Amino acid sequence: MKIITEYQEFINYRNTLKSISFVPTMGNLHKGHMTLIDNAKSYNSHVAASIFINPLQFNDASDFKNYPKSLDDDIALLSKHGCNSVFIPNSSILEGIKELKAPDTALYLCGVNRPGHFDGVLTIVNKLFEITKPTRAFFGKKDFQQLTLIKNFVKEKKLPIEIISVDTVREWNGLAMSSRNIRLSESDREKASKLYKTLSSIKANSNNLSYEMIKSYKDDLTQQGFDVDYLSVCNPNSLKDLEDFNLKPILVAIAASIGGIRLIDNILID
Repeated sequence: MKIITEYQEFINYRNTLKSISFVPTMGNLHKGHMTLIDNAKSYNSHVAASIFINPLQFNDASDFKNYPKSLDDDIALLSKHGCNSVFIPNSSILEGIKELKAPDTALYLCGVNRPGHFDGVLTIVNKLFEITKPTRAFFGKKDFQQLTLIKNFVKEKKLPIEIISVDTVREWNGLAMSSRNIRLSESDREKASKLYKTLSSIKANSNNLSYEMIKSYKDDLTQQGFDVDYLSVCNPNSLKDLEDFNLKPILVAIAASIGGIRLIDNILID
C-alpha cells in the first residue's frame, strides 16, 4: 500500500491512475470503515483512503483535541484489507482552502447545536475531491445528514463523482459503530445500545406514530441517563420535521450523549 502525505504528490500519483474508489476518513478506523473499503474494492479499481482529522468541523476545541487517534493501526488495517493507497495530509492542506457554506439542509438535526459543522465537512470533502479526483466515493448511512449534503453538493456542482452509500455497521448489541465508541466505558457502551433499540421500536410502531409517542421515547432515554440532543421524525431529503407521519419514506434520527460521548444513529421507514 502506497502512503502519501503531500497533496501534490498525490495529485501526480492520481494522474497515473484510470479510476479511483475513494474512502475519506478521520482515522481511528473500525469495522464500519473496512466495510466501506470492501465495498470500494468490489468496483475493481484503485482503492484510496484518506486520514485527516478536520479541525474545521469541530465546534468544541476539546472534542477536536480528544478525538481518538491510532494512525499506525489504521495504516496496518487498511493494508490488510487491500487498500491500494492512503493519503495522510497535515494541516497545510487547509492553507488557502476555499471555505464553503452548507445549504439549509445543514440547519436541521446536528446543525441545530453544531453551527458551522457541515460548512467544515463540505469544505474538506471538496478539497479532498479536488486532490483525489475520485470516480466514486463511499460514505456510511450512519452519518445520514452528512451523506445527504455531500450527495446534493456533488449533484449541484455537477461533479463527475458517484456517491455510494453503505449500510450502517453495528456492534453485537446494535450500537452503530463509531470512532467515538472507544471512549465509552463498558457500562455506557451497553447502555448506548438503547439508541438503536429505540429507533427499532419506533419503526415497529410506525403506523401509530405521534408527537406524544416520540416525546415518550425521548423522556425514557433521558430517564436512563442520556442527554438527548434530538429525536426527530423527518423527511429524508429535506431533513425537515414531518407534520404528517403518514408520508413515507420517513427518517428517524437521533443524537444523544452518554458519559459525555455524543452518538448519532438513524433508521429509515419506507
